[in-house]
Amino acid sequence: MTDVQLVRLRGADFDELAGVRAREAQQMGFPDAFGPTEREELRQRIERSGEFDGVELLLGIHLDGKLVGEVQARQPRMGLPPGVFEIGIDVFDPDQRGKGIGTQALRLLLTRLFEREGAHRVQATTDVDNARMRALGDRCGLVFEGVLRSFMPSTDGPKDYAMYAITRDDWGDGQ
Repeated sequence: MTDVQLVRLRGADFDELAGVRAREAQQMGFPDAFGPTEREELRQRIERSGEFDGVELLLGIHLDGKLVGEVQARQPRMGLPPGVFEIGIDVFDPDQRGKGIGTQALRLLLTRLFEREGAHRVQATTDVDNARMRALGDRCGLVFEGVLRSFMPSTDGPKDYAMYAITRDDWGDGQ
């Protein structure tokens, strides 16, 4: 596989990202969750992508020069202590998942957060049934810390989520 790169998103990426968001909202059973307000917020996030803006770092995942996914590191004001980031990753095409793209992208993101953004802890949550995401966390050195009960709303009722994290010391020891 060609090396994965994390890149700043461009305005030209908007249609693809908006399509992904709309499909995800539909699949989750919330078809109205990606409307005009969310589309405008996505445009603004793309404009700010590439650098941590004090709240979020949003980057595209490129493979062979093509946008195949995205990663985010969030540090919401009043939501997390300084130096703690919540991350997310999405490889858009299900057929490209499980091929190492996410592993490479997550390792690049972790390196950036620990080396450039002042992280001392990086955490991720995922549906307890999301075996691929849980395995990705394990491969990248994140440690399972427990279950957040009734954490994420869904059409079937609140879902339990697994919490994973890695600290600067963990990252330095294993890299």
